[in-house]
Amino acid sequence: MGKTLLISSLFCSYLMSADIYETIFDGNCGSCHTKSDPSSAPLLQNVIKRYKKKYPTKKEFVKAISNWVYDPNKKTSLFPKAIKHYSLMPELGIDKETLQGIATYLYGKKD
Repeated sequence: MGKTLLISSLFCSYLMSADIYETIFDGNCGSCHTKSDPSSAPLLQNVIKRYKKKYPTKKEFVKAISNWVYDPNKKTSLFPKAIKHYSLMPELGIDKETLQGIATYLYGKKD
């Protein structure tokens, strides 16, 4: 009984945290990085694709995206042409732990 409760609690916690990071992404990042309208920033799937190509492991991907979003920098950008077109992404004031959660969510996205 105790093991079942623990496993259920951990699973629910995992599901809730995934939903939280998706919600945070949608409410913040998703307003510019959309699936179909590149009018204000590179498309979401292009960002994910480029980061996965350069940082193929989950650990590398999460670290790279969360570090860059925490402190956007022209010199370390994977999208120099996008910076010329849209300008440099502003600092969002989101803590590193939350950014890591968002990046983990993005790494697992299938579309």
